[in-house]
Amino acid sequence: MGGWVRVGVAGLHARRCFCPPVRPIRSRALSPASLLLTHPPTPLHLSLVPCSLFLQTFTAVTTKKEDRVENALKVGWKAKKYGLAAAIASGGKVTATGTVADVAPGLSMSLSGTLPDVATARLGLDYAHRALNAKATIGLTSSPKVEASATTAVGDVTLGGGLTMEKGLSSLAAWSAGAALTRPDYQASALLTDLGRALKLGYAHNIDARTVAGAEVTKALDGGAETGFALGYGKVLDNGALAKVRLESSGLTSLLYEQDLTPLSKLALSSQFDATNLDAPPKVGVALALKN
Repeated sequence: MGGWVRVGVAGLHARRCFCPPVRPIRSRALSPASLLLTHPPTPLHLSLVPCSLFLQTFTAVTTKKEDRVENALKVGWKAKKYGLAAAIASGGKVTATGTVADVAPGLSMSLSGTLPDVATARLGLDYAHRALNAKATIGLTSSPKVEASATTAVGDVTLGGGLTMEKGLSSLAAWSAGAALTRPDYQASALLTDLGRALKLGYAHNIDARTVAGAEVTKALDGGAETGFALGYGKVLDNGALAKVRLESSGLTSLLYEQDLTPLSKLALSSQFDATNLDAPPKVGVALALKN
């Protein structure tokens, strides 16, 4: 029952505003989404899976944040279409998630929350059928927050959108809608965000099978913030490692290096710094993935 355990791999990973495309991109490591969209590096994070017996999983996680070390235990159980997972933090907080697959054809359901705070309870619905993916999460309170998203594919074009409702369905807090054209050697995308007040255009080109470069432009449609842009470059090195760099017009620079140490271990190093203020300390992320 072994499997990859990846935690804290920071740097140039995708941050989507709606569900992932129905049709996966040809190369995940060099996809335009993973090249141009980024999260800040996470702190030092190590995860080990010492056992996986009778469909039970037990994970011990240690995270170092500045001068603090936090420990957590995660346990999971799965049988047929039912699943249960729980995480116990060092402070005693318990987060639990229960899942049921195939409630109806293509439909899965989950219930999650943090104990003993019942206000954090959330119902999740996930539907996948042919060329349609749809997700929804609903807060189980008297005035719930509702998040919903959907994507579909028409030939080489992926269409998607998402929205967030607060206070039940009485207040529209956010929405986004976009389209992407994916061809064997390039991807072009357009995304409306911030309640239609911002437009993001992206283009990435596969220079060869191991190299991709791209650019992204963000334009405020309400005349507010200045137009921003970002440049990205990714390459698979001769030793099989993956290297990525992203430069933003604000000066924010992100770097990622990911290497398979052995067939059963993977290391990722990432950093993020402000090129316009080199006196500010950079953010650094380290991640180790082990396969049992």
